[in-house]
Amino acid sequence: MKLFALGAVCLLAPFSIAQVTVQVSAPLATSSSPIHVQATASSSHPITGWQVYLDGADAYTGGATTTISPSLSAANGAHSLVIRAWDSTGAYGTKTLTTTVASAAPLATATPTIQVSAPLASSTTTSPIHLQATASDSNPITGWQVYLDGVNVYTGGATTTISANVNAANGVHQLVVRAWDTSGAYGTQTLSATVASSTPPPTAPTTPVASGLPTPPSTAKVFSNIEQLTTGWSSCNSPSCAGGTGAGAYWQAFNQTSPSLSGRSMEFFNDGSWANALFYNHLGANDSVTNFLWDFYVQVDSASLSATQALEYDAFQFVGGYNYMIGTQCDYGAGVWDTWDEATGHWLHTTVACPKFAVGTWHHIQWYMTTNHTNHTYTYQTLVVDGVPYTLNQTQPAKYLGWGDNLGVQWQLDVNASGTGYHEWVDNANLTIW
Repeated sequence: MKLFALGAVCLLAPFSIAQVTVQVSAPLATSSSPIHVQATASSSHPITGWQVYLDGADAYTGGATTTISPSLSAANGAHSLVIRAWDSTGAYGTKTLTTTVASAAPLATATPTIQVSAPLASSTTTSPIHLQATASDSNPITGWQVYLDGVNVYTGGATTTISANVNAANGVHQLVVRAWDTSGAYGTQTLSATVASSTPPPTAPTTPVASGLPTPPSTAKVFSNIEQLTTGWSSCNSPSCAGGTGAGAYWQAFNQTSPSLSGRSMEFFNDGSWANALFYNHLGANDSVTNFLWDFYVQVDSASLSATQALEYDAFQFVGGYNYMIGTQCDYGAGVWDTWDEATGHWLHTTVACPKFAVGTWHHIQWYMTTNHTNHTYTYQTLVVDGVPYTLNQTQPAKYLGWGDNLGVQWQLDVNASGTGYHEWVDNANLTIW
């Protein structure tokens, strides 16, 4: 898990040692509606997000700021407020209070206006449903949520436009598109769409094969045997770079003949309680490409069964100052594959199981991912593990960080509370882009 300025942040909130302190100056024990919340968060790491719950319901989502000041509509009577802030390590602080609304005054009239350009209202479409929406408001937009038949299927960040693909079965569905602004107000657009035929998402200009992965065009660029590159590598285990505690030792070794598929595998090692070690390689700017097929093999030792918290595999692209951090991990703690939400700085569980890798065996991992530089989003399209394909179609917003254009890959080893060291080997690592 990590917090690296040029990579995804692997978070372990329940076990992070970072402390986040939340101070609330408003509301007092008695207030009026809308309830005006004023809160400040402090931590030794940057604050990355906020949530405010009113009587157990999510009432406000905030971004990377140390202070928030939303207004929440509430009826007369006693209400519970839970105010929570996260920092870049995944740690969070919480303040819980009760306030009684004595008189419910009207809310401020300024709310976001949502325009949905696709799908059309009451239209017939195919799956995945392609959603395009724009929000306008006198205050800056801070976040988005999209609900399909009452289930949250998309979360967006501080952007006025979103573009997402939503998987849906045949039949009539309700879509609720909602955007928040900095005051805590939100606007909603509700529409229905009928899915006539559930077909796989397009992978133009390529053709899917039986594995669910596309066949790259002849013009594709291939970075072959990345594990055999002996230059361009960097590594770290400090909390400011990789997250975790920074404890223990870590190292990287090249040209390993055993275990190996090619005769020249790459070996990683990490130990230390809740320690994370990151190994990354920048491959140079490739701004025109939007398709990424990442293919590699990994093997772990017997110590990994009891010592691993997560094994992380990331591809990234920096274009025009935006960070498209396409982070993935096999989360041993949760037993599922996770994907990275760069805008909020959090891991998101998928429904794809990731049991602990059998030791002494090579495991084949393939990811197909895409980026959209117009909408500043990236999409996890397909995961194939040991020949078994899983379709995700999960889109996340990129984040503007102002970094120089580049492209690369990285591996990270996270140790759990045991502190026991373990090894991972990588071989036949290829990145194909077009």
